[in-house]
Amino acid sequence: MESSKVIVIFDVDGTINQTEVYAVKAYRKALEEVGKTGFSDKEFIERIGAPFEQDVRYFFGENQSEQVEIFKTLIQKYWIDGMKESAKTFEGIHQMLEELKEKGYKLAICSNASKWELDVILRKLEVNDYFDVIQGVTEKNNKKYSLEELLLREKPELAVMVGDRSYDKEAARYNQIPFVGCKYGYGKPEELSDCKYSVETALELSRIIDEIISARGGAD
Repeated sequence: MESSKVIVIFDVDGTINQTEVYAVKAYRKALEEVGKTGFSDKEFIERIGAPFEQDVRYFFGENQSEQVEIFKTLIQKYWIDGMKESAKTFEGIHQMLEELKEKGYKLAICSNASKWELDVILRKLEVNDYFDVIQGVTEKNNKKYSLEELLLREKPELAVMVGDRSYDKEAARYNQIPFVGCKYGYGKPEELSDCKYSVETALELSRIIDEIISARGGAD
């Protein structure tokens, strides 16, 4: 198959973006301002990449009071402010993306973030020009449906999903495409323990993508 008919789809937080550099501070500051304390840095890091409504339930339970609405406003402000100030990629991301583009693969983003937030973060990380397709969260608020929408629209001959959390793995499984687990990200070890393909660093991704494509007939 032609390499241009292959699309490699990336999660952002924990896969491209080293989100913890600003997310931990944003979570803590927003929660403290609404009187929620006692959470550890580890807990905040484990929230990275989850759908936002799951975050709300984790921190507040089923409580949907005014306190929750204030938190939603604050976390968006502190998250975006932190992102603009200090966001950075994981080591090797630019080199890896350059290698994939040189091989002719189409690159895409599929994230639980909004399209607007993705535009901001990808520009800040200076990786926006590598990506041909940007898919943000849809009204269904589940990555498996966002990925489904992307695939139905793009109609690639082969697609590969790359991510660091169980949400990414489940989205790939639902859409019946190969998945590569990024163990350098924010998922717990058990989230990626059953992955056929996984990497310890971003620089391994290009080789793994080639391996997957070769196993399915190769790219011209």
